[in-house]
Amino acid sequence: MNLRAALIFLVLGFIGLLIVMGAASFVRWLTIAYPRHFRTILVVLCLVLVGAGVRVYMEAKGRPVFHAGDLITLQEPVVARVIPADRNAPATSCIVEIYEHLSVVDIHTGTLNARVESNNRSGPSFCPIGAEVQIELDWLRLYTLTHRH
Repeated sequence: MNLRAALIFLVLGFIGLLIVMGAASFVRWLTIAYPRHFRTILVVLCLVLVGAGVRVYMEAKGRPVFHAGDLITLQEPVVARVIPADRNAPATSCIVEIYEHLSVVDIHTGTLNARVESNNRSGPSFCPIGAEVQIELDWLRLYTLTHRH
């Protein structure tokens, strides 16, 4: 184990110890301050913490998960970067029009690589069919996701 990992574990252990000591002191203060109702207060606090944890879990799970081969139907136009076949070629941007389809190729942190499967508009500013594009996941707001296996 390297020094950095050891220091991280040491700091996390110290923070965990502080949290445990604070919780024990809070329970001790609660028993002294409210001797008749401290059990009810502790149960309510535990239920609130469990409810908050469930809420956070449901929010995290509610995000769509993209897999390779999935089909995305756009509900609004999106600007994408064309992935050039040649490394030395400059990166260009293009538009994928509303109600058009993208096939997911790969997922990176924060970006989605996809292939344009349909695009009714033609012209230099619109993505050609079959082009591989890269889209920031934050830009995808209104779309329909179809899982294909």
